[in-house]
Amino acid sequence: MIDDIVSRIDWKEFVSFIILKTIPFFWIPAHTITFLLPAEYRVLVASLLSVALGVILAFSYEKTA
Repeated sequence: MIDDIVSRIDWKEFVSFIILKTIPFFWIPAHTITFLLPAEYRVLVASLLSVALGVILAFSYEKTA
């Protein structure tokens, strides 16, 4: 089962989009801003980032389906 999943991954798209674009241009700045906030707002912003991750994953799944 894992072999089937790994064999279907488009590694070029994964590296070019996720590794080279999403992480440095969205996740690192988003987490930097999150940890610069006062402690009481960090949980709220972290939950919003989890919603953003869900949206990204939903669109990426829709693209592959």
